[in-house]
Amino acid sequence: MSKQLTPAQGRALRQIRAKGEEFAYNGISRATVAVLECRGLVTVTWSVRTWTARLAYRNRSMCDWTARPVKGA
Repeated sequence: MSKQLTPAQGRALRQIRAKGEEFAYNGISRATVAVLECRGLVTVTWSVRTWTARLAYRNRSMCDWTARPVKGA
């Protein structure tokens, strides 16, 4: 794996550092956040919410995350 970040990963990292904290569904994909977490650039808190849709009686799930930059990285 290359040590260099892709343009999308670089933009995401700059966005997270600028805001200090970034949440899911604000324009950054789960895959991008996962790569940044694996490289030790951000810490991510993951959670999954599951509910049953009333009319369809089917389970639905949504993955949420919160990313914070690692100090000194």
